[in-house]
Amino acid sequence: IVPFFGDQFFWGDRIHQKELGPSPIPIYELNVENLSHAIKFMLQPEVKSRAMEVANLIENEDGIAAAVDAFHRQLPDELPLPTPSHAEEDNLSPIQWFFNQLAKWCSVACGGV
Repeated sequence: IVPFFGDQFFWGDRIHQKELGPSPIPIYELNVENLSHAIKFMLQPEVKSRAMEVANLIENEDGIAAAVDAFHRQLPDELPLPTPSHAEEDNLSPIQWFFNQLAKWCSVACGGV
């Protein structure tokens, strides 16, 4: 990895720490010798084996489910539901009343009040 911007430095270091790639080469240090050393590092059977292990982990991971779980862990146990006062409920238009009733029904169906 030849990092030159943003998070490339971070990920270059992570790849190297996991022995999945050579030490990152800063752009100002990139030359034939450094690049050839990096390529030789990548051609080692151990590096390919580690990369295949990580590839299998990633392939078997359910990223969407993990993202949804991570999102839900950040939510409070119970989400507060807005409750209009009786005066507000009396002044609802028919469409507002409908959506108010729908929201109440949905909250009960989802375990709410």
